[in-house]
Amino acid sequence: MRAFWQNGYKATSMNDLVGASGMAKPSLYAAFGDKEAMFEKSLLHYFDCYGDMVFGPLMRAEKHYLIDIRNLIQTVGYLAADKATPLGCFLFNAQVENAYGTEKHKVLLSDLGQTRYEGIRTRLLKAVDSGELGDDADIDALATYVDGQLGAVSILARTGASKFRIDQFVETAVKALPSATPFDFDDLPDFTLRQ
Repeated sequence: MRAFWQNGYKATSMNDLVGASGMAKPSLYAAFGDKEAMFEKSLLHYFDCYGDMVFGPLMRAEKHYLIDIRNLIQTVGYLAADKATPLGCFLFNAQVENAYGTEKHKVLLSDLGQTRYEGIRTRLLKAVDSGELGDDADIDALATYVDGQLGAVSILARTGASKFRIDQFVETAVKALPSATPFDFDDLPDFTLRQ
């Protein structure tokens, strides 16, 4: 996973995968299939590894929706900037790189992107049900906006932005969202990345 995340699909060679896995080529092929299959399994593994950390709090809807959205965008930004991992979100990086990739990759990336979008959309619908968003809220437009902010913060982090700049970006992004109930942005609780 890390080899593809670091270098992208096209720039990752079988020798890179052998080096990263510590397995001989025949064993690697036998265990995981060809490079295309390894890439697909890496994306699914990434989604499994980071999915709950990123989307779990959002789906539990434990806080005001603006706090949940803030935490979502900030989590993606901080994880994408983490020096212990390759820069950027693996999924967003792969979506950009594979815009002209194989049809199978495009379908998988589209499906994973749709899963991400639907998670955001579900949280926004819960915000309508709880009265945090008005009944007239354009859920699809808001979900598209939030999903776009995830991509933007990932790119910002990939270019080496500091946590201060990521925080500024997140604050601006969240302040653009509507709220049917009074919400004081100055009272946002401190963000803590839960791993």
